[in-house]
Order: sequence, then structure tokens, then C-alpha cells
Amino acid sequence: MSQTTYPQGGTINYGYGFAYFDPQANPYYRSTVVTSKSRSAGGSWAFAYSPGGPGSLDTTTINSPSGTEVYRHIGPNYVSSGTVWTVGLLKSKTIGSLQTETYSWDKQKISSENFLRPGIFNLKVDAGETNAPILTQRVIEREGATYTTTYSGFDTYGNPANIAESGTFGGNRTTNLTYNINTSKWIINQLKNESFSGGSITRDFDGDGNMISITRDGVTTSHTYDSQGSVSSTTFPRSLKHYYSNYKRGIPQTESQPEGVSISRVVNDAGNVTSETNGEGRTTGFGYDGLNRVTSIDYPTGTSVTISYGSASKTATRGSLTEATVYNGFGQPTSVSLGGITRTFQIDAFGRKTFESDPGSGSGTTYEYDILNRVKKVTNADSTSQTISFGAGNKTVTDERSKSTTFTYRAYGNPDQQFLMGIAAPESSANVSIQRNSRDLTTQVTQAGLTRYYGYYSNYYLQSVSNPETGATTYGRDAAGNMTSRSVGSSGTTNYTYDDQNRLSVVTYPGSTPSVTNTYNKVHKLLTATSSTGTRSFGYDWNGNLTSETLVVDGLTFTAVYTYNGLDQLSAITYPRSNATVNYAPDTLGRPTQVSGYVNSVSYWPSGQINQIAYANGTTTSYGQNARLWPSNFSTQRGGTTYISSGYSYDGAGNLTNINDSVDNTYDRTLTYDGINRLSTVSGPWGSGTINYNGTGNITSQVFGGTSLNYTYDGSNRLSSVSGSRNATYGYDAYGNIVSASGTAYTYDGAPNLRCINCSDPINKIEYAYDATNHRSVITKGGFKTYEMYGSNGNQLVEFTPLPNSRLVQYIYLGGKRIAQRVSN
Repeated sequence: MSQTTYPQGGTINYGYGFAYFDPQANPYYRSTVVTSKSRSAGGSWAFAYSPGGPGSLDTTTINSPSGTEVYRHIGPNYVSSGTVWTVGLLKSKTIGSLQTETYSWDKQKISSENFLRPGIFNLKVDAGETNAPILTQRVIEREGATYTTTYSGFDTYGNPANIAESGTFGGNRTTNLTYNINTSKWIINQLKNESFSGGSITRDFDGDGNMISITRDGVTTSHTYDSQGSVSSTTFPRSLKHYYSNYKRGIPQTESQPEGVSISRVVNDAGNVTSETNGEGRTTGFGYDGLNRVTSIDYPTGTSVTISYGSASKTATRGSLTEATVYNGFGQPTSVSLGGITRTFQIDAFGRKTFESDPGSGSGTTYEYDILNRVKKVTNADSTSQTISFGAGNKTVTDERSKSTTFTYRAYGNPDQQFLMGIAAPESSANVSIQRNSRDLTTQVTQAGLTRYYGYYSNYYLQSVSNPETGATTYGRDAAGNMTSRSVGSSGTTNYTYDDQNRLSVVTYPGSTPSVTNTYNKVHKLLTATSSTGTRSFGYDWNGNLTSETLVVDGLTFTAVYTYNGLDQLSAITYPRSNATVNYAPDTLGRPTQVSGYVNSVSYWPSGQINQIAYANGTTTSYGQNARLWPSNFSTQRGGTTYISSGYSYDGAGNLTNINDSVDNTYDRTLTYDGINRLSTVSGPWGSGTINYNGTGNITSQVFGGTSLNYTYDGSNRLSSVSGSRNATYGYDAYGNIVSASGTAYTYDGAPNLRCINCSDPINKIEYAYDATNHRSVITKGGFKTYEMYGSNGNQLVEFTPLPNSRLVQYIYLGGKRIAQRVSN
């Protein structure tokens, strides 16, 4: 084979030569070897071979675009009679100057036949035995650290019973293995059980080698099979059983789940799913071409998707929205255009992304790699860069401000499987140390003398978290890992109940806090959330989009209605109580281009950030963007008059360093930061200012002009007092909520939500109630109630005060930010 051509047109060319690996025994026998490889898109490899002799290994040297790799094998000239079985085994591999791997082997006799290497001048033979090689040890030396994996206790079939691993930062573990052996079915290396310090995995198999159960640290999942060997049922933890039947091409066409959920599929003769009907009876259809590529998606409602393919391209269209992907000659994407906004990519000879453009721009981020495929430098669009260097079990990231942070890792036999153990920050007081158990789960995190502890059940579900601020939080768990109870410090216990789909169905809070009951539809969407202080209900369209949500509280009903276009993009909201509709006229990408009655037009940068807003009152707000896609300026104009015009400057790490106000430069500000990007000094209209911190990030003091404040923390890391230009003291409850602050008292329920301010003061008393989704629903002040409804996204939609004078306030949003409110009586 001299050339390989990919479907997208890329080619790889190979050059060949001859190598004499056995000149002593067979001087006339030569092996055909690859000497070169080159890609049509760039990238060349050269291969050189140096056969060894007695006492020296065969050497293969590969010079690639990323560097040099050297492989050393046992060759026929290296061995003598009795060790012929080792010919061809890899002894070492050197990758650049960063890593060396060495391998040790043993033999396992599989036959009493002679095993020989014939030759013209001499004959080498393993007399009376033919052996299979078995790997006994692999040692990886990388940047001064050693990672060792040792295999031992081999059975008749070469399966190791023990694997011992050692690496950096206490990385030592031994895994004991057993196997399911059934020679009548040619099953000789099926892993059965694994045991290690603190845990185990056990498996059971039927006579055909099908796994009928797996138990991980005491948690079991089991399976049954039909006569064809397909899974007919799976029993998950909590004895929750799913059934599968009517298989075609290995895919179940019928699936039955708890809570009455049924899923059906239609599979064609090629094994493609042509339709799937979900638990609510809504069907999605799929079309395919002759290469089994998806060509269409028909949703239960709305506009369908069509997909077409070129030799090196793919175009997906849904209504006015098109996504076009272009591939290089090797099938790797080099550009993706979505809704007319294009991102481009550059891919190197190893398939690594070396450049990614910003949306709609030729500039972007560049990546450099070492020979081990690790990112070593990231260069941003503004030419600032971040570098990563590697050491023995650690890496150091030097950011765009030349501030270095070192991360230390535990590893075992594989240096690429790491667990973070420590962080050495540019500000040493903020260093972090981490401890882990034998399963590498975090057990302690310490910073600046404060430690957080984590405890686990025998099945390694999280059982407790001990924080300095609140003491121990304990969790109950069921067999599936669902949290069944929670108590914080000395607080009462909150209990949680789940249905047979592991969906939260009941929350029972401690004390007099109302409980919550949830129900769901058959695609796991929340239908109702019921509480005595506010019940929520939800409606959905066939595609699962939220179409309505209703709050009922104190006999009042608040309903918000959501409308979507054919692309499932939100096009309008009808507000509760007023039934006023706000239209968004989404663009091709689903972004609002208006907020009817409040915003006439909205334009966007290719990044998706807002470029300009033209308000209905004639005000225009513009947002600039720099090369890093951060805001560069902000201006507000109306009627030819500029009211605000601010420019923003940043350091390479994204910290805001200057605000320049071109309307009134007395509002200019200059900001500086410490080594871990905490604001440390500010100069502005007030004069100069400084902020100081402790190692955990708490502010200890700040001075702005003539105003100074000092902050004191108790032994539990909670703010206890503020002194200086103003004075305050604080008290806390078991949850860590502030219950007193300089004469103001706060009361919380078991959720814990704020329920009352100054409860003992009838004049200044304010009470709060919450609906079943924990959104605030009622405020009572001075004997009058104000009702609030929040949307599922957390935005407050309305507040309504019936008495003494009916008052309705609607809150209007753009991009999740409140831009207006409408008050009506």
C-alpha cells in the first residue's frame, strides 16, 4: 500500500525500504519496512531501523512533526536458544526528552513443542516448549517522576490476579482480580471480580458469558436475557425494573419503565432507528441515506430538519436556520457556520486543534502542544498568552499577568490519570491542600488553616460534609444514591422521597415549614409542585417546551404563557393577571430582536453579546467589544445627547483595570489586583481605595477615600462584626443564615428561606412566604399582602398588591436582564 485516500480527499503516502533484522542466521532475508509517511495537508514522518546484535536491541526511530520517538525491541540477534520466545517484544519506548517507558516480560508455557527460529548458519530453539509472553511490569518515567504497574499471579490463560500500581503523591494501590472461565464457550479472560483497598466490584455471569449482575461497593444492578442473548430486563438499585423486548438489529423496539413510561422504536433493516415514540406518545422520525447517515429529523411538532452531505461538508437546515460544516481532507471540521456566523479551526497532523477563531472573526485562540499531546501554551486573540509547564507530578500555569499557579497531582501507574492534591497559588496564604481516600474521593480540603471534611458511606455515596461555618451536614441515601435526608449542624432534618423514576416526589421540611409534593409527566417534566403556601403547575408542547406555568396562592391565580416558533425559539410571553403579551421576534439563532412596547430593535455581535439596543423611548444603548470578546465601551444616547460613554480596559487575565468616562472624566476609575485576581486598589471619584484579604478570600479591611471598614470573623469563618466608618455585629443560625444584624432580626424556616424580618416589631415587621418551587410568593408588610410570581428561569414576572389600592407591576427582560417595569392600577 503506497497511498490511502480518505472520503474527504486527504491522502497519506507511504515510502518503503528494506531492513535486515537477522543478518547472522539469515543474511539474505530482508524485511519490507515503512520508511516514510506524509500527509497531503502537511506533516511528515521518517522511520529508521537499526537491527541489534548479541546484547543489543533492535531500534526503531520515528521522527514526527512533534519530535522523536525511539522504540527498542528484542530482535533475533539478541536472543539465544531458550529465549526465542522473546523475539519481537517491546522493551522500551522513549518519547522525546519527556518520557521513557520500559517493559518487563515473563513466559507462560502453552505447548511442549519446540519453538525455533531457523537460519542458514545457525538455529535457535526453545527446546520442548512453546511459550506465550506475558507482561509483568511497565515503568513510565516522566519529568522526574516514576509510575510503575506490576502484574502478577497469572492463571493458566495469562490473566493477572494482581495489579500493583505506584506513582506520585502517595499513589499506591493494588487491585486483585478474578475471571470467569468457561472453556466450553471459549471464554477465558472475562473479568469477574475486582477488589481493592476499601471497595470491590463483583460480577455474576450465566453459562453463555452474559453478565447477570454487577455489584459496586454493595450496590447491585442485575440483568436477564432472552433466548437470543439480548437484555430483556434490568433491575436498577431500589429494585426498579426496566423491560426491553421486540429486538431488531440489536435494538429494543419496546421499552417499559416504572411509573407507566413506555418507549417504542421502529428500526429498519440496516439497524437505524427510524422513529422513536416517547412516554407521552410523541414521535420523532429519522431519515437516512445509503451510508446510514441521518438526512432528516421530524419532530413531534414544528419545523423538521434536513441534512445533506458533500464529499467534505455537511449542511443541516431547519427553517431559516442553517448549520454548515466543512471538513478537511481527513474528516476533521475546519469551519462551522451557524446562522451565518462562522468559526474556523486549524488541525495539525495529529488531529489536535491548534487554532479556533472567535465567531465571525479571523482572530481567535492558538494552542501549542508538547510531544505528549499536552497543551503547553494558549495564545489569545490580543496576543496575550498563558503557558503550562510540567514537572514531577505537577503542572504550573503561568497566566497572562505572569502569575504562576502550581497544581500537584496524585497518580498511580498512568501519569495521565491524575487527581488534584494541592494548589500553590501566587498568594501563598491562599494555597490549598487536598486529601483523598483510597477511591480518590475528596476527604479534606484545607486553605489558610480552615479545613472542610467529607465523609462517605461504605458504597461511597456522600454521607457528610463538615464546614467551619455550619458544622456537620449529614445526608441519608437510598440504594440509588438519592439524598433521602439532610440535616445541617443542629438544624432539624429534611426528608426526601422519590418515585420509581428516581424523581423527587415529596420534600418534608422540619418544624412547621410546609411540605412539597411534585408530580411529573412521562418525559420527566415537572407537572405540579404543591405546597400550602403556593402551588405551581406547568404545561408543555409536544417538543417539551414550557408553554405555561401557573401559580395559585391565597385563591389568586397567576398564569404565564410562552409561545414558540417552528424552531422551538421563544417568540412571546403573555404575562399573568394583565394578559399583556410581549413579543420578541427572534432572529435565526433565537435571539430577541425586539421586546414589543419596550425595545424597538436589538442587534448582536457575532459572539452573541448585545451590540445595540434601541428602546421605545428613543434611547439607544451601544456596547463595544474588544479582541477578547470583553465589553470595550458602553454608551447611552437620546436625541443627539450622550448621557453615558465609558471605555473599559483589562489586563490579560480579564480583570477590569480602567474605566474612562468621556462625558465626565471625574468618574474615571483605575483598578489593580493581587496575585490571585482579587481587587486590591481602586482610584475614583472618592479618591484612592485599598482592599485587604485573608487567605480564604474574606475581606479584612477596605479604605475608600475617607471611609474605612474593618471586618472581623469568628472561629467558624463567619463575619462577626464590622467596625470603622460604620459598626455592625452579626449572628447566625444553624444553616449559616444571618439572624441578627445591628438591631435587625431575621427568621428562617426549615427550607431554609427568609420568613420574617423584625417579627417582634409589629410596625416594622415584614413576612415572606414561598411557593412549592421555593420562589417567593407573598410579602406581608403593614397588614397588606403583595403577591409575586417568578418564572422557572428565576426571573420575577409580576408583583400584585390587591389592597389598599390594586397595583400590578410587570417586569420586562432582555437576555435575562431586567430592562423595564410596567406599573398599572
